[in-house]
Amino acid sequence: MEKPGETAGTVLVAVPGGRGLMSTLAKQRFRVRACKNLAEVIKHFDRSTDAIVLAQTILVQSKIHLLARALATQPSWSDVPVILLAMAGSNKKKATRRILETLANANVVILPPPLRTIALLSALRAATRTRQHQRAVRDLLDQREAALASISDAFSVLDRDWRYTYVNKRVLELTGKRKDELIGRVIWEIFPEAVGTEFYQRCHRAVETQQPDQFDVFYKPWGRWVDTRIYPSSDGLTIYRADISEMMEQQKRLRENEHRLFVAEERVRLALEAADVGTFDYYPAVGVIRWSDRCNELFGLPAGTKPDYITYLNAIHPDDRHIIHETMREVLSPGSSRHYEIHYRARDVVNSRERWLEEKGRVLLDDAGRPARFLGTILEITERKHAEDALKKAKQDAEEANRAKDQFLAMLSHELRTPLTPVLMTIASLQRNHDIPDSARRDLDVLRRNVELEALLIDDLLDLTRIAHGKLELRNDAIDVHASLSYALGVSASDLDEKQINIQQDLAAKEHHCWADAARLQQVFWNIIKNAVKFTPARGQLSISTRNDAEHYIIIDFTDTGIGINSELQPRIFDAFEQGGKGMTNRYGGLGLGLAISKRVIDLHGGKISVQSGGQGTGATFTIKLKAMETSLLEGPAYPLDGDGSARDRAEILLVEDHEDTARALRRMLENAGYRVGYASTLASARDLAAKRRFQLVISDLGLPDGSGLDLMGELGDSGQLRGIALSGFGSESDVAAAKAAGFAAHFTKPVDWERLRHTIHRLLDGREATSTSPT
Repeated sequence: MEKPGETAGTVLVAVPGGRGLMSTLAKQRFRVRACKNLAEVIKHFDRSTDAIVLAQTILVQSKIHLLARALATQPSWSDVPVILLAMAGSNKKKATRRILETLANANVVILPPPLRTIALLSALRAATRTRQHQRAVRDLLDQREAALASISDAFSVLDRDWRYTYVNKRVLELTGKRKDELIGRVIWEIFPEAVGTEFYQRCHRAVETQQPDQFDVFYKPWGRWVDTRIYPSSDGLTIYRADISEMMEQQKRLRENEHRLFVAEERVRLALEAADVGTFDYYPAVGVIRWSDRCNELFGLPAGTKPDYITYLNAIHPDDRHIIHETMREVLSPGSSRHYEIHYRARDVVNSRERWLEEKGRVLLDDAGRPARFLGTILEITERKHAEDALKKAKQDAEEANRAKDQFLAMLSHELRTPLTPVLMTIASLQRNHDIPDSARRDLDVLRRNVELEALLIDDLLDLTRIAHGKLELRNDAIDVHASLSYALGVSASDLDEKQINIQQDLAAKEHHCWADAARLQQVFWNIIKNAVKFTPARGQLSISTRNDAEHYIIIDFTDTGIGINSELQPRIFDAFEQGGKGMTNRYGGLGLGLAISKRVIDLHGGKISVQSGGQGTGATFTIKLKAMETSLLEGPAYPLDGDGSARDRAEILLVEDHEDTARALRRMLENAGYRVGYASTLASARDLAAKRRFQLVISDLGLPDGSGLDLMGELGDSGQLRGIALSGFGSESDVAAAKAAGFAAHFTKPVDWERLRHTIHRLLDGREATSTSPT
């Protein structure tokens, strides 16, 4: 239907002298194109043309076939009306018939003369309506074509004579044909190889029975699997063919994978059975458990039992059922790996025998995130659990034994050290008396050396314990190895002089500084020198030399002319308590710890210590190798001694010590040095004394009858003015750290060396920090 304001259509008009006609048609809202002759009509003819108006006078008989040819090119939905304005006269009627014969397949309307305008307008309106219907049919055909073309699978239509009337793009792709090679031709002529096949037979049966059909077939010419669906009708057949080659290949691979999976599962099942491992599947939605017969054995259930979740829980020890519930919550929580491994006890339902089981599994979730399936294995680990428990107990026993040993050694150290302090203090006091004879002074030297030796033996025991527990800490600094050697020789001077040992030194190393703990390195040097003195006869020789190698190591050799070391003993010489046999122990004494400690100290420094000896009577050479600093910027002794400072005359010192002999000796030494000493033997009396007098320094034992010196220091040191020195028979790192934390400026392990104590007192009274937190 025409819309208001729109033209009725496009009309090609070829009428000589038809200007008035053109004007009339335009007034009636027809869109008109004037053509001078038939050639122009043919030129402008296209799908937008609604009608052609021709005067018979312009139709030349020899040219009419050109118009027929142009009209024949229209698509199937199009049939443009041709309105022929006929001329009067009998001859003209004959000409009209000839024109109609030529245009026999065209839609021709003849308007006889005389021409009536109303008749032409009526014919043109009818032609316009016809074209509107034709274009509606075109749109429907286009929609159908688009719908069919959108089908990704092959779609074709055959008429009752088996001729193609429609094929989509996929048919052309599969057949390798063009559309014009298929449309209008018989399918069996195009594809003769299909005659007699299952497809051929099913198509004919569908036509005969008028029943649709569906089947899968491998079509060899295409080399593909095809899902074929046939839909018959009274007009022919509609055939839908989907390429399912990929799906069939996937199904084939799936079947192969399923077979391989079955084989693998069977192998796993046989392996699990051989290993006495049970397998299970649990479906929580229905509470069903499927497990192997081995699981029934592990839970003490009769063979063939089909358990549910309650059966499973009841078979678990009541004290261990919480493990199951907690594991369930854990594996279902967000972020969980969905895997779990748990151990629990199961009770045999028949005889209540307990078994330890190990369950490993995982949970599978459905699309909604709910647990759909638990699967896993169960293994009996009773023997392993008992072995682990035994091992754990053995470890605990060993640790307890070590703690007891450490506690014993610490207590032994305390009890052995405490009596040594008054002895050393008394000896030091007597040596300061210039009136004693030389013979008595020599006796005092012997006493002092032996007391110091006992203290060193105690230190060796404690050092070995620290090393064994990895608690020996190094306080590294830039150390002058040559100065350390000189100091070690100075400490051993009296022993060397007593046996008249000749010392030869060749300190040739140019790079003689290293990064080390000065006290520990000096301890190593002193141990080696002490051994050389012990095992070298009187008037023997000890040579000490240093050198550098190409890798910037400093190498220190200690060569003596002593008794030597047998070749079978050399590999064990650095073992703890190794002394070369009972005869050597009886003859030379000692514990055999010095070299063991020395090796471990050198190892902690990243160095090496070794020994060489030709055997009995050939002497021995101990070699130490340490990484040297490539530049020697430090000069001077390794242990510089400070002057006395400016200690205040008559300073007030609070001495707190419950051991009477130690207290008496220390008090006498302090008073002889000019200090005013206030003495207390308990924590309570120390507090009372501190409240009555103003002390500048407190020297306190840590172990008091009614408390600890740590508490005392914490109370007295709150003002920040009173400095403190701790005395203790315990000298571990933790003991030193505790004293420092309580406020003590220095910590001395008994027995106390008077000169070092005096030096520390002077420094603290002068307001300087102590040089060492743990003098010995």
